[in-house]
Amino acid sequence: MDRRHFLETLAAGLLTVSCTMPVRQSMPGPSPIPVERDEKGLTPLSRFFVTAIVSFPPKIDIETQLLKIDGAIDHPYEVTYTELEQMPQNVQESVLQCVGGASGRARWKGVKIRTLLERAGVQAGAKDVVFYGADEYESSIPYAAAVKSSSMLALLMNDELLQPKHGAPLRVVLPGIYGYKQVKWLTGIKVVQKNHKGYWEQRGYSDDGTIRSK
Repeated sequence: MDRRHFLETLAAGLLTVSCTMPVRQSMPGPSPIPVERDEKGLTPLSRFFVTAIVSFPPKIDIETQLLKIDGAIDHPYEVTYTELEQMPQNVQESVLQCVGGASGRARWKGVKIRTLLERAGVQAGAKDVVFYGADEYESSIPYAAAVKSSSMLALLMNDELLQPKHGAPLRVVLPGIYGYKQVKWLTGIKVVQKNHKGYWEQRGYSDDGTIRSK
């Protein structure tokens, strides 16, 4: 994160712990920073780390804005955030970890990414799935990772609607992958047939993002 973005984000309260260590390749994660846990073993939302490249969470009007799915697919389409709530929901608990060591455990509820991709009809040769946020941030993961049963788009966090600072109304959740891959304020998904480097990947972060066990 450059100095300007760091200072703006810190001032807005979007950066509460250091998450700025670049990783050139997948490697064992740094030692986790201790965080508060409730009786259920989940990190309270007020104590859950946040980071972003913008000063304030972008606003998404769920009544008018749509999630766009396009790229190397047979049936490009758009879906409302309300329609996402009506789709089959997946619930799972997983840890979100920053490359700087901060982590938090949450219960996520939302739609599996593969549900949306199956509807789209992904074409042969798909390599990456790119996620776009309303803050102009973007990142990608391999297609094989996107269709894992644990890869999802979350609408709820710890049984509450996502808070603005945590990516409301929709964010990517990818267990076992560093947080910079998990785009918040999601507005678009694109399937591509080539390698795609996102915001932090272009600045030296690992294109893989997988958290390796020590």
